[in-house]
Amino acid sequence: METVLIVARQIAIMFLFMALGWIMFKTKLLTEQGAKDFSNLLLRFVVPAILITSFIVERTPEKTSAFFLSFALAFGSILISVVLSRLLFRDKHVIEHFASAFSNAGFFGIPIVQAFLGEEAVFYIASFVMMTFFFQWTYGVFQFTKDKSMFQAKKLLTNPVIIGFAIALFLFFTQIPVPEIITTPLSMIAALNTPLAMIILGVYLAKSRFLSIFTDKKAYLVAGLRLVVFPLVILGLLSLLPAENNPIRLAILIPACAPVGANVAIFAGLYDQDYAKSVRFVCLSTLLSILTIPVLVALAEWLWT
Repeated sequence: METVLIVARQIAIMFLFMALGWIMFKTKLLTEQGAKDFSNLLLRFVVPAILITSFIVERTPEKTSAFFLSFALAFGSILISVVLSRLLFRDKHVIEHFASAFSNAGFFGIPIVQAFLGEEAVFYIASFVMMTFFFQWTYGVFQFTKDKSMFQAKKLLTNPVIIGFAIALFLFFTQIPVPEIITTPLSMIAALNTPLAMIILGVYLAKSRFLSIFTDKKAYLVAGLRLVVFPLVILGLLSLLPAENNPIRLAILIPACAPVGANVAIFAGLYDQDYAKSVRFVCLSTLLSILTIPVLVALAEWLWT
């Protein structure tokens, strides 16, 4: 029941911000170009701030070991989703491929992990969030643009997400003290993630028909893969680990169960793809996740106890 309430609250917050974006666009307080500018701000500054703040924690042997395990599990879980999605969707179905492969790990995963496992467990999910952004900014952008330069060393080293990831790891392993005058604005910038992402989605929703969310058969297919099929595969693989890793296993499974990530619509808008379709995928999977996430978490707890 607690999971249902947490997910329902997150959905309510999401749609409130989306409603604000919808109203701002309809009243001409925010233009389509303005939404694209917000997208650039989100992807180039807010996301790196999230990654850096997640790793400004005390390094202990236990945390170091947990980092490497959670990193490996996150990489494997996302790779499984990407490969399975790629096998199902061809080049002409870029949005379907992106939407089913990448979850809304940050917005949904982090608060549910906090509620279930406590604040300290956010460190475990941080790797999943980082790897999601890494795959989206490299492989994901390549799917939209077919620009192979995304994989060149120069592009990777100048990618803001990769830079943020590198800074986060550097601060964690070196334990260099970060003054409050730095951590405070970083935290404030990171806090922009949810409102900015949802306001942008609200703009895209304002440009599409709301009822079409429930009549798009492809949206149900994508939601089924994103919310049920891929998480079940990942749950099965996580079950191979010993029971003492339960907190890390749950911290990986929860974001793997999350609905379609908002970045699919943001990228679709940035790269002139069908963002109306991507918004339908995000909205429908978000609504259905209130049923699927509690069931999958309960199944995992039953299997792992």
